[in-house]
Amino acid sequence: MAGMVSTTPLYQRIYDDLKAAIKSGSYQQGDRIPSEAELSQKYSVSRITVRRAIEDLCSDGYLMKMQGRGTFVGTRHLSSRLAQTRDTRSFTELCAEIGAQPGSHVVDRQIVPARPDEVKFFGLGKGALLLFVRRVRMADGLPIGDERVLIPYDWAADLLTAPLENRSIFDAIEGLIGRRPHSTSVWTVNAGRASTEQAALLGISAGDPMLNSETYYVDKDGRPVCISRDYFVGGRYELDLA
Repeated sequence: MAGMVSTTPLYQRIYDDLKAAIKSGSYQQGDRIPSEAELSQKYSVSRITVRRAIEDLCSDGYLMKMQGRGTFVGTRHLSSRLAQTRDTRSFTELCAEIGAQPGSHVVDRQIVPARPDEVKFFGLGKGALLLFVRRVRMADGLPIGDERVLIPYDWAADLLTAPLENRSIFDAIEGLIGRRPHSTSVWTVNAGRASTEQAALLGISAGDPMLNSETYYVDKDGRPVCISRDYFVGGRYELDLA
């Protein structure tokens, strides 16, 4: 309205307009959006401002950049963020709550020496070994997080070769040791930035916001089960600690 001054940051207005256009179907999956130069001219802002909005939309799964071709509406994006509460639920269960299809891709599996804090948590002896499993977790094909799970090798040696593609690791652990993560003895959350390696794995830009979570899981009787160190894409995952 003439005479009114908007307090919304310019990049946020561009973000909101493009997101609304995608959700309404004005831009269909696979459509190319206007270039940075075109959007800069349309909104009378700098290309840096436009780039900020575009980068955020890419991080949130609405857009994807193709080198030398432009920026296109993503083939998949979440209609709702995954939200973790204090209740212990698997990633698969979180996806089910919003009607998303869970997925996972194994990046690495190794046998590693246990650190002092890990030895103490699991009640292990000196020189104990852990099985380290790293996966990319996805919802509707969109990468959500870099998951890294640790469990004593002697407890679950078969996890080194067990099929873990598109499978709940809680289910896999329960099948091997007969116990399932039920609650947490320690849960630490902090903010971080995506490394270059994580950016390549998760389809985001290096330095993008990440939500880092370290969780020590115990079973219903309070016995240790596993440790999970997870790195979630900031715009695709949230925590509700109420």
